[in-house]
Amino acid sequence: MSNADASFSLRGVLAEGSGWVLARVRKRKIAAAAILAGLVLIPFLLGWIFSGRRTGDLVVRRGTLSPSVSLAGTLSPARSDSYGAVVPGVELKILWMVEEGAIVNPGDRLIHFDPAPFQKELDTARARAKELGGEADQARLAVEALSLKGAADLEEKKTTTALSERELSTLVNTTAPLTAQESASEVEMRERLLSEAQTKLDGLSPFVAQGYVSQEEYRAAVTRRDQAAADLRLARARYSALVHQTNPDLIRRKAEETEANKHNLQLQQQRGQIERAQAEAAARVAQARLEEANRQIAEAEKKIAACTVLARAPGLAVHSEVFDKGGERRKIRIGDTVWGGTTVVTLPDLSRMQVEGRVPESEIHLLAPGRTARVRLDAFPNLELTGKLKAIGSVGASEKNESRSFPVTIALDQTDPRFRPGMIARCSVLCGKLDNVLYLPIEAVHTDEQGSFVYAVSALGHSSRRLVALGTSTSRYVEVRSGLKTGDVVRVTGE
Repeated sequence: MSNADASFSLRGVLAEGSGWVLARVRKRKIAAAAILAGLVLIPFLLGWIFSGRRTGDLVVRRGTLSPSVSLAGTLSPARSDSYGAVVPGVELKILWMVEEGAIVNPGDRLIHFDPAPFQKELDTARARAKELGGEADQARLAVEALSLKGAADLEEKKTTTALSERELSTLVNTTAPLTAQESASEVEMRERLLSEAQTKLDGLSPFVAQGYVSQEEYRAAVTRRDQAAADLRLARARYSALVHQTNPDLIRRKAEETEANKHNLQLQQQRGQIERAQAEAAARVAQARLEEANRQIAEAEKKIAACTVLARAPGLAVHSEVFDKGGERRKIRIGDTVWGGTTVVTLPDLSRMQVEGRVPESEIHLLAPGRTARVRLDAFPNLELTGKLKAIGSVGASEKNESRSFPVTIALDQTDPRFRPGMIARCSVLCGKLDNVLYLPIEAVHTDEQGSFVYAVSALGHSSRRLVALGTSTSRYVEVRSGLKTGDVVRVTGE
């Protein structure tokens, strides 16, 4: 490319660039003029748009909604103990009583009743216990003595029975067989003697006729044979009597004696058990009577101890009221007599206080146990307290205007010795915080059979019904969940 051509091309580029710049400048001037004109017209347009709006129309806002429930109640102790005469069915005289309004600590004496009615019971029970104690000791000794005697008698019976059993066993297994064997041996011996005598006699007979043996010798041999025969018959008779009569009779008698001893042993055991059971029953009766006397002693001592009433917990002493003979109510005092079960002194614990009040049914949905509460007492208006919602009652009650309310209890985080039950407390229960929500004053919301609605105002100032969905509400504001947006305008009434 030549220098001339290059110079021409460069001038062309510069010319095109200058034209683009001039065009941009002209466009920006036109836009600025338009913006300036718009700023001039905006006040006129706004005046035209809002010419139909009314004073009191409400603008829907978005922000933080902090619902709370206000209530008034009375101060009361979280715990209050009652003290009085605890012995039922007896009328007691008050000898001393703690001063009303005094601050007492656990273990401090509150009331002292006259113990005289129970002292006589104690003396009588002690005398009775002493008498019955001797009877119980005698009954125990009788049981021990009977046990020893019964054991000795039983041991003697066992020894006799065992001896009889051993004798029977000896008779059956040793004595009877041995005597029978001895008798049998004698029979055998007598048989041999008879045989020998007969043999000798038979040997002498041939020689008697020949005269070699004298008649005297022969007769002596016959006599010996006859004596041997008689001895054999006697031995056999003895054996037969021993085997068939004597030994069986001895065995039977010894067996009967053994059975009798066994039976006597059983009777002795049964008799000992019965006698011991009777003695033990008598001892138990005596012991039961003694225990009853001791129980009466303990009961009388318990009643006497109950005449001095001590505080179980700290608190403020408050005397109960009674009706005098004229029917007038008055504070109970020293010298009065009260029946068992009557409360004489109440001890509210001032270290833990609470507020008891009621909340309308329309606001009960905002509450839940554990919610923080701010509390002020009419008696101390400059003192701000905090607390926690402790409980919500489950049963509502009708008010005079036919609305319903529910009881609530707020436990205070702080206490003060100056606090007294019954003081008026004004509370505000904080019901949480809702961030970045749409909300309206509650008077702008209406309800009919179709649901909740508002009167929405248009740009020209005309109002119309618009259904809305609501959320959490307070005494002044209500959350709008749908149906409106930020900046919308609503009218309290549709006129």
